[in-house]
Amino acid sequence: MEKKVYGEFPEFCYKAFDCKKYAEDFIYSGTFRMGCLLSYRKIEDESRRDSTEGIGRTKEPGIVTYYGYTQNLKEKPAIVQEPGYQEHHIEQDNPMYCFCTCLPEVSHAHMLEKFGKYIVKINEPKRLAEDINDYFISNEQKFLIEGCKVVYNKGQKLDRKLTDNERLDLSSRQKEFKKFHEDCEFRIVAIKLGKVCKDVCKFLSGQFEPECKFVEVNLNKPLNYLSSVWPERPLGKVAGSNPVSPIVLAPCSVRVL
Repeated sequence: MEKKVYGEFPEFCYKAFDCKKYAEDFIYSGTFRMGCLLSYRKIEDESRRDSTEGIGRTKEPGIVTYYGYTQNLKEKPAIVQEPGYQEHHIEQDNPMYCFCTCLPEVSHAHMLEKFGKYIVKINEPKRLAEDINDYFISNEQKFLIEGCKVVYNKGQKLDRKLTDNERLDLSSRQKEFKKFHEDCEFRIVAIKLGKVCKDVCKFLSGQFEPECKFVEVNLNKPLNYLSSVWPERPLGKVAGSNPVSPIVLAPCSVRVL
């Protein structure tokens, strides 16, 4: 039987919203947005903005080549090859949309402060990915759905050479360590098949908001594998967490992707 979804999935994860209505829409009607990965390069919230989102960068062991010069400038430089680190820059042309969540080990205090006070526990992340896949199929849209645990080693030296497929995967799952490692992020990524991004993304150039900024998913059913864990139903034990603090209803003028 052909697999519906790909990648790796945790036992459970958390999705935080800054607006109670959006959390309830997610639970009771299966309505939510998946943000275009590239749009996070210019998102208004500086704490979540990543100017290199959608780009993989590695330094892998290999043979490096450079010109070796002598003191005699009239001599032709010699080509030197020796062990070192080869730098790789990876991007995909296919549009990618992601539904961002936090892994169980996230600090509760960090999640509340950065992502929102209305927290939903996703008890079966793979089942959510399968529902997303079925939704796109029912709407005659071709997407590859993949579960991705974000790795925080962008631009760092690796201890081995990656395969081409491993490098390509990094374009949707790699972030810098210093700014983002506390997010403990898990993503459900939808990669659009058969269509590539335009050479110049008009959203990124600031001209206007295109249709590709996000895709809206409406499963049109309650998701019984979700549970609300804001103060009425306290969040369970989370590594490094603090007790839940009182929350105030937030205005819903901006939807969090």
